[in-house]
Amino acid sequence: MDRDRVLAVERGYVAGATARGEPLAAAAAVASRFLAVGTPRSLAVIGDGPGARDVLAAHRTWFEPRDVRCTEPAVAAALGGRVVARGEALAADIVCICAPLALAAAELRRGTHVNALAEVALDDDLRRLAIVVDERGLCALAAGLVDGRQLDELTVFVAGTAAIAAAALA
Repeated sequence: MDRDRVLAVERGYVAGATARGEPLAAAAAVASRFLAVGTPRSLAVIGDGPGARDVLAAHRTWFEPRDVRCTEPAVAAALGGRVVARGEALAADIVCICAPLALAAAELRRGTHVNALAEVALDDDLRRLAIVVDERGLCALAAGLVDGRQLDELTVFVAGTAAIAAAALA
């Protein structure tokens, strides 16, 4: 995925905020731009579902993570990453979840940003502690209508269908 395509998705999110009324990887990169730490050192990919093999290239629009962690050997081989257990993946600066799973606040360290590109069940503690943003909320972030990350809070982007990203790439 090239930089122009990721930037087109960002423009789509901005348009979504100002109008009434695979794209998952690009949506995740846009969310990370506003919700991840300023200079992420590590990026993890959990699972091998939609977006798993494209998230690193999309994130490289803004970031150059040195440590790429993957829970699936095929994804690690495709991305030039290393295979790690779930716990080590969840300790990355940016975590892209590309397979259905349940996620608890206790599994994450402060400052982690999670992109939920698949069905992810967030426990009550995580919902209470984290800034959780859906696709509509990302529109407001990209348009500068609301602030993103403030300090070292947990942040979660729930991509859903990434309909705005898909429309921007169409």
